[in-house]
Amino acid sequence: MRPKGMKRLATALLLSAALAVPGTLVLPGMAAAYEEAPELAAKVAAGDLPPVDERLPKNPLVVEGWEIGQYGGIWRSALKGTFDNGWIRRSVGYDPLLRYNYDWSEVVPGVAESFEVNEDATVFTLKLREGHKWSDGKPFTAHDVVFAIEDVIAREDYPGARQAAFIALSAEAVDDTTLVLTSEEPNGLLPSILASVNGDQLVRFQKDFCSQFHPDYNPDADANAQAEGLTGWGEALQNACDTDRNRDANRPTLFPWKLTVDYDGINTPITFERNPYYYKVDSAGNQLPYLDGLSMTQVEDTNAIVLKAIAGEIDFMNRHIATVANKPVFFDNQEAGGYAIYDTIPADMNTAIIQLNLNYEDDGFRELFQNKDFRVALSHGIDRQEIIDVVYAGQGEPWQASPRPSSPFHNERLAKQYTEWDPDTANEILDGLGLTERNGEGVRLLPDGRPISIRMDVTTDLGPFLDIMELVAGHWEEIGIDLDARQAERSLVYELKDSNQQMAHVWKGDGGLGDAVLDPRYYFPFSSESAFAIAWAFEYMTPGQGLAQQPPEAAAKQQALYREFAATADADKRAELFNRILEIAADEFWVIGVSLPATEYGIARTDMGNIPQDQPFSWIYPNPGPMHTAVVYKK
Repeated sequence: MRPKGMKRLATALLLSAALAVPGTLVLPGMAAAYEEAPELAAKVAAGDLPPVDERLPKNPLVVEGWEIGQYGGIWRSALKGTFDNGWIRRSVGYDPLLRYNYDWSEVVPGVAESFEVNEDATVFTLKLREGHKWSDGKPFTAHDVVFAIEDVIAREDYPGARQAAFIALSAEAVDDTTLVLTSEEPNGLLPSILASVNGDQLVRFQKDFCSQFHPDYNPDADANAQAEGLTGWGEALQNACDTDRNRDANRPTLFPWKLTVDYDGINTPITFERNPYYYKVDSAGNQLPYLDGLSMTQVEDTNAIVLKAIAGEIDFMNRHIATVANKPVFFDNQEAGGYAIYDTIPADMNTAIIQLNLNYEDDGFRELFQNKDFRVALSHGIDRQEIIDVVYAGQGEPWQASPRPSSPFHNERLAKQYTEWDPDTANEILDGLGLTERNGEGVRLLPDGRPISIRMDVTTDLGPFLDIMELVAGHWEEIGIDLDARQAERSLVYELKDSNQQMAHVWKGDGGLGDAVLDPRYYFPFSSESAFAIAWAFEYMTPGQGLAQQPPEAAAKQQALYREFAATADADKRAELFNRILEIAADEFWVIGVSLPATEYGIARTDMGNIPQDQPFSWIYPNPGPMHTAVVYKK
């Protein structure tokens, strides 16, 4: 089992120039001592599979630091609904070219054996593993990655997800095992992006299999797709090859297990079997994975997963069920269910970020929201400890939108400023702003006589946001501010946000660990998720287009610093630039945080081996994937 505790998180995110990292450890004499699962050995004996040393690459990736497991068994978990590909990607599908290590402290080789970055971060040379094969036994080569970039991701008419960083790349297969990625603009973030949850997009598309759905390789591809009732070749390719869908069990994969039934809303459970060509071994030379396969039962709601878990029918899982409300239930039923609770470290740095819309279309409220002192008053008007006690059973501490304490970018001033519950100070600040007039209900009035009533539509499907906002509404009543928090469907919340119609928005605090530099949405107007200033964010993303508005000097400075940060290869320089962004965030106090999330958790049956402890939990770092789930075993 991995040791508890977090190491420094900076290395991978601040890669220096000309970085070259070895891909594996080569164990003396290993090639002559590879072992394999009994079911595969039987197929070799029957002549149905090549010997294990011919199925592994010449230099397999050696996974160290875990117990040597044993072969056999099925990993049981569950899927919520017909589109829960997120859990499949977390548990089965994390094998990108480069990967994050366990502690999220380094980008290391994964599918690639090694990589180099030139001095100005424009040329990235990756060496692939000689002899690496897809699950159908066909060679995996640099040409497969070139196909993914040039023939799929670069196509504007491909309907699947297309990562902007990959669209901007040109790719060259110098030979079967040498891949050169070139960016027109310096991109020091690319290694971290390649290692993130979406990095596997470059290794999803086996050219030999997927080209049958592509019009450049099959002139009938579009007609064939439409004959099957699809919109065209793009949807057919997405269904067959893209792990965002997992619709086609025939798709070759590089993952430890391969799909055996289509995840199409009809089949349940969704099952996977061992990939006989998987490229990893343990430190004793045993080919991974240990488990024979996975079985994911499709259910319609989270409560059904909870019931399966306490009945002992979930072997290892945290998705959907690891909530504060469920933890006492799981704790009380551990012995009967034959499972134990394990800890994870959330990447989220806040339970709830309150974002007043600084670009709101109403002149009176926009001017008020843009006044930092008004935001400071509202922050002092929140009794954070009551929220922590009532909603989170006393777990956590008052915290603003700032990286977690274990992050190399921790900023104490940003994290703790204005977190004291002090209604007297809040009222004094509001009075000093001239907001002294109140209506008959005690609500302060704008200069034009309208009550300061803040409407907030709160999503119903992510966290106890409504409970938190109802407590905040009670706190703000004491300082003469009315908060009208209403439950709403997520689609409505996003529609309002994306069109800049929201008055205020609340969401969890992404960007607390290694994801801070990839998703700094709360630190400055960065993306469409920066709901506090989406028009300023659009000026950063698409200058002069759509909702874009020129940001004030401080926000513009942050955006310029981030552009410089993203284009810089030097580690020390990048750290300096990002810390300057955070210092400006502390000066401006764009958003209001509530509390630092406490340790989170998952459940695992006690007969499961190599269950991770204190592993980071994030979407960008798709827990548990970076632990190498192929080492999980049944005792």
